[in-house]
Amino acid sequence: MKKPQHSKTSPTAAVRERILGTATALFESQGYAATGINQIIAESKAAKASFYDHFPSKELLGKEYLARYGKDHLALIRTLMERSDSPEDFVRSWVRILKRQLKLKKFYGCPMSNLRAQTADSSPLLKGEVKSLAESTIELIASYILRVNPGGLFASEKPATLAARRIFSAYEGAIHTWQLTGDAAALDDIEFMAGAVLGVKVSSS
Repeated sequence: MKKPQHSKTSPTAAVRERILGTATALFESQGYAATGINQIIAESKAAKASFYDHFPSKELLGKEYLARYGKDHLALIRTLMERSDSPEDFVRSWVRILKRQLKLKKFYGCPMSNLRAQTADSSPLLKGEVKSLAESTIELIASYILRVNPGGLFASEKPATLAARRIFSAYEGAIHTWQLTGDAAALDDIEFMAGAVLGVKVSSS
């Protein structure tokens, strides 16, 4: 009789995961530019050779970090959309999560925006990855607006995409304002500005 097989993470995969997890925590808490490879190696307790086996450069590690963040980011948005009856409900839920993360001291701003600002134009690869993720976010929001607003103000692709871009701009702009001022109330502006875009009156707080 054969023994049941249990899927186990290989030692090599475990090392890769540890490196990526350590890099993710450091990139988010202290920034991509301020994080060096040697620090990642030391804190992940990985051998230098192992690091370079998995990630030949910091740039490729940054790409993997963005890919993982992007997957989780888009999955979260889809989940919130599935649970929301309207775009304004979706935005309200999104803001609630940001404020909860901030309260738990686990919010460092928008990872794609932070990384883009820290790399400027020095990395065409990462610049392209950030652009793709931002566009995917806008496209997802636009498709949701189209789906839940049949025959309404945003019943065609062009106005829905414009509304989605403006909501995304409200999201990014409010986060930047919070980073500049330290005022958590700036995050409430996302809902207020999104409401203006959608033609929904939102009480200011």
